[in-house]
Amino acid sequence: MKLIKKLSTSLILSSLIVTSSLAENPNDLNAEFQQYQQSTKMDYNTYKKTLNNEFNEYKNTLNKEYANYKKSLSKYWKNPELPSKTTYVAYSPDMKTKEKIDYKNNYMEIQVLSKNKKEAEKKLTLSLAKLVTTNTQKAYNSDPVMKKVAKKLKTFKLIKTAPVNKEPLVTNMIFKTEPTIQKLKKYVYPKVKHPIVTSSKVPTLKTYTIKIKLPSRGFLAKAKEFKSDVYKNAQRFKLTPEFIYAIIHTESSYNPMARSYIPAFGLMQIVPSSAGADAYNMLYKRKRILSPSYLYNSNNNILIGSAYLHKLYYGYMRHIKNPISRLYCSIAAYNTGAGNVAYAFNYGRISSKYKYNITVASRYINTLTPDQVYARLKSHLKYDEAKHYLDRVSKRVRMYHRILTTGRM
Repeated sequence: MKLIKKLSTSLILSSLIVTSSLAENPNDLNAEFQQYQQSTKMDYNTYKKTLNNEFNEYKNTLNKEYANYKKSLSKYWKNPELPSKTTYVAYSPDMKTKEKIDYKNNYMEIQVLSKNKKEAEKKLTLSLAKLVTTNTQKAYNSDPVMKKVAKKLKTFKLIKTAPVNKEPLVTNMIFKTEPTIQKLKKYVYPKVKHPIVTSSKVPTLKTYTIKIKLPSRGFLAKAKEFKSDVYKNAQRFKLTPEFIYAIIHTESSYNPMARSYIPAFGLMQIVPSSAGADAYNMLYKRKRILSPSYLYNSNNNILIGSAYLHKLYYGYMRHIKNPISRLYCSIAAYNTGAGNVAYAFNYGRISSKYKYNITVASRYINTLTPDQVYARLKSHLKYDEAKHYLDRVSKRVRMYHRILTTGRM
C-alpha cells in the first residue's frame, strides 16, 4: 500500500495538468469524440466487417512473409531472431551478417559468419559503421519482408500508407553531432578488434560476435528527438508530455522500428486495425487500416497514439470522476482494452452481461479512492502483462515529470 500511495502522490501534479485543461474547455475534444461515435453508428457493422476481413488478410500476409524469411535464415542461423517491440534486427542480403539494437537492455550486437578473423573484422567494421549511421527510412527500405508486404498492400482498399522519416536508429545516442569519417573510424575500429568466436550452423564458417553497450542515458537523446511531436500532441489532445513519453518508453523503449506479433508498429505500438483505425477515423473521418510505413513515420505514430490516449481518457473513461483514478484506468486500457479494465471492477459484482461495460464499472470506480482503484487493477486485471504495464507506465510518468520539470532533457 505504501508503494501505491507513493505513486498516487507523485502522479497528482501530472494528472491535475491534464484535468485543468479539461476544466477550461470541458466540451472540446470530448464533444468531437461523441460526434464521431454518432457519425459511425449507421454503417459501423459493415465497416467493421470489411475492416476485419482486410486486416486479417493483411496480418496473414505479414506473418507468412516473416515465416518464409525466418525459414530462409535458418539455413545459416540456429535460432534466427526477428524484430520485436524493443529490438531492431536486420540481416545482410546474403543473410550472413546480423545487426541488432536492443533498446530495452541498452546494447548493440553484430554477428558475422566468416571463414577467418580477417574477413570477419572487415565485415564487422562495415556493418558497425552502417548501423550507427543508418536511419529509419534506410532500415525500412532495406527490409526484405517490408518490401514484399508493401507490394501486396497496394491491392488493399483500406490501407493508408506514408513515407518513413529519416530518423537515426542510434546515431544521436552515441554522437552529440553528426559524426565525421574520422570520428566514425575512431568509434568503430577499437570495437571490432576482439570478437568472440563460436561455432555456427554452417560447418565451414564460424560466428564472430561483438557486443557494444550504449550510453546509459541514451534514451534521453531519443526522447529529445521526439520532443516537438510529444509536446504538440500533448497540447492538442489535453494530455501531459510525461504521459505520452511514459507510454512510448514502455511500449518500444524508443525503438523507431518496433514491431510486435499482434501486429503493432512504431514508437507507441499502434495496432493498425483497432486503435490505429479508430483514432484515424476520429481525426480524419475516413476508414483506413494503417500500414507499417504509415506507423513507422514517427509524426504519424505519435499523433495516432496521442489521439487514442485522448479517446481513452476523455472518451471511454469520461464517467470516472477522479483524475488519478481515470489516469490509472486509461494506462491499463492502452495495454489491455477498456473492456478488460471494466472486467477488473465488474467481476464478481454484477451479471456477466455487463462485465465488460466500462460505464457500469465507472459507477463502482467512483466509490473508490485512487489507491483502491490502483489496487483493484493490480489484483483483478485478467492478464499479468497488463498489471506490470500499469506499474511501469505509472513509474515512468513520475520519472518524466522529474526530467521535464528539472530541464534535464
